[in-house]
Amino acid sequence: MTLNPDWTGYLPPSNLINIAERSGVDLNPLNPCLAPDLLRLTAYLWADQPHRLALTKAAAATINVEVEKGDAIEWLETRLANLHTGHLHLIQNSVAWQLFRNSVQARGLELIEQAGARATAETPLTRLLMEIDGDATGDAGAALTLRLWPGDITLYFVRVDFHGRWVDWRHTN
Repeated sequence: MTLNPDWTGYLPPSNLINIAERSGVDLNPLNPCLAPDLLRLTAYLWADQPHRLALTKAAAATINVEVEKGDAIEWLETRLANLHTGHLHLIQNSVAWQLFRNSVQARGLELIEQAGARATAETPLTRLLMEIDGDATGDAGAALTLRLWPGDITLYFVRVDFHGRWVDWRHTN
């Protein structure tokens, strides 16, 4: 699968990364490798956006990790309690955090910040968010924000289309 958005602004560094492990959680996970689940996922797509159907089917063909069934914050608490030395730990969400109740968001943020306070050069932690941010510049996109520990550094550097059509890299830090 290749993403090819319209790109404005700086290009990010071109570094290869090695993903040691990845996992995810959902209250009701679907497996897009199964025809009924893929049909259900594609049924949520808007009919006037065939590019999203193509991207979803391409992404489904690359899935090789099972999403666990569970509560995201409980799952996160367990994962953050056991950070492995020698690896960067990435917490990533896209247009999901805003769907949690305020009390759940507060608990999740507390867990993340506690883990961030424990982060070291040997066990760094990163949070990558793609969330609606209220930017009223005329586009209907989201902010891509990166928070890094140790050091508690927050970078606001990208606006993106919710569906991968464009990226506006506008490093502001």
